[in-house]
Amino acid sequence: MKLTIAICDDEVTFLDDLYNRVEQIVSKYNYKCNIIEFDNSGEFTNYCKKNIVDIILADIDIPDKDGFTAVKELQEQQPDIPVIFVSAHEELAYQSFYYNPFQFVSKADLDRLEHVLIDLIQKIERRKQQKDIVHIEAEGNIVDINVNEVMYLKSDRNYIMAYNENENVLLKFRGILKSIYAQLSDSGFIYTHKSYIINCRFIQNFERKKVVLANNSEIKGTRNTDIIDEAQKLYGKFMRELRW
Repeated sequence: MKLTIAICDDEVTFLDDLYNRVEQIVSKYNYKCNIIEFDNSGEFTNYCKKNIVDIILADIDIPDKDGFTAVKELQEQQPDIPVIFVSAHEELAYQSFYYNPFQFVSKADLDRLEHVLIDLIQKIERRKQQKDIVHIEAEGNIVDINVNEVMYLKSDRNYIMAYNENENVLLKFRGILKSIYAQLSDSGFIYTHKSYIINCRFIQNFERKKVVLANNSEIKGTRNTDIIDEAQKLYGKFMRELRW
């Protein structure tokens, strides 16, 4: 497994030092990582939106767009992206928890980074093996779909919304539903209607005219028999694989 780690810090000297430190840590534990460094938040966020990034190491005090703002922007389409804030501003450690980082590491205590980074990599390794997160491409941007949280996706004009079991919108992004489905069909999702993609994990009952979800809400099926036949076939395959 090869991971991509993105580092962002406007202090170029520290950025290079942090790059070398991360490289030494992953090499020590025989992990293969592609490490990319950015000295400004604009290039950093643009890259992370358009490419699969497994880990972010970000400073907080960055000109143009601070680390908190940059991370929040990325989390709008990749809510599960793992973040480690590396900052000299220890007084902001508590505030950083609002952005759900994996950890906060002080620049004055970088020796801690080894334990934190390896702990995170091991957790990502387990998650990738379980395939909890599916990275999809939507109009040039990378969007993360958590298969254990997204109950269904619904198209609304040029946008797609991902809903959880409580009918809360987890994600909203621009895209074409059929293109999104093509990327999710191998991950337990079925296409039952021109406006819906449903996660098989949340299906309570599948009838030809409707699908009853885990929260008892219902989604009507399409009149297109070919689509329904294919959806039922894939649902049956998914359920059989669960047994084994």
